[in-house]
Amino acid sequence: MESNIYISSLAFIGQSVEDIIRVCQENNFNLEFSSGMPYREDMESIYSEAAVTRMPHNYFPAPKEPYVLNLASSNPEIRAKSVAHCKNGLSLSKKSNSPFFSAHAGFCIDPDPNELGKKIAIKENYNKDVHKQLFLDSLHEVLEFADKIGVDFLIENNVLAPFNYDGSNPLLCCEFSEIDWLFENVKNPRLGLLLDTAHLKVSCQTFQIDLFEEFEKISPFVKAFHHSDNDGTIDCNLVLKEDYWFLRYLAKFKEYVHVLEIKAKDISEIKQQIKLLKENGC
Repeated sequence: MESNIYISSLAFIGQSVEDIIRVCQENNFNLEFSSGMPYREDMESIYSEAAVTRMPHNYFPAPKEPYVLNLASSNPEIRAKSVAHCKNGLSLSKKSNSPFFSAHAGFCIDPDPNELGKKIAIKENYNKDVHKQLFLDSLHEVLEFADKIGVDFLIENNVLAPFNYDGSNPLLCCEFSEIDWLFENVKNPRLGLLLDTAHLKVSCQTFQIDLFEEFEKISPFVKAFHHSDNDGTIDCNLVLKEDYWFLRYLAKFKEYVHVLEIKAKDISEIKQQIKLLKENGC
């Protein structure tokens, strides 16, 4: 397995963490322990002891009581838990020699965990400028810890689907203007962007902006990639095909970390996806 290509645990959805680790060992896959893995009291020790090249991502390890990780929350308890979770993720990355820890950009609302990927109910008015400042405050605290232990912290671009857009956007960092705002306001070399190519495809369709032009503007901030595909209307983690929009750029970013965040049918399909990345310059 190439050292910079990882498989998201999403590709093994429904399997136990022990089976996922075993499959990755047998096939020499690098593993991203990601959101969607259920709560287990021993999950952190399982991660620490796993004999695979690994890294944690976003909502891993899942807490006992579910909440939506939100570094821009106006709820002090949610924001404090989100900051603490990111610090713990950075510590796990340090212990496992992972390249970074990454988490989603913040929200101006606090969705119900069951709403993620679906229509999100906007139950209150929000002031986006207030939440952007809360996001910056959270990042300052997380990055101070990242500096202290020497691990990079990456923010993943959010996805705004058409069914969640009514002219206002409660999600931060879906497109270039807010990603540019973020890096203009946070000058820390530990901070980078984990670009989810599928998120960007959906958000660009929602905003009716050119996908390739948007990526060209965002690319200087990127330190790693999540790869999956969709039809532009919903983030559904389809496998990559020969017409995958990002293939033309792979060779330029071949040294970066690339995570396959796909819902795969079986091991042979995962291997085919890795082959596709390699054949296109990764």
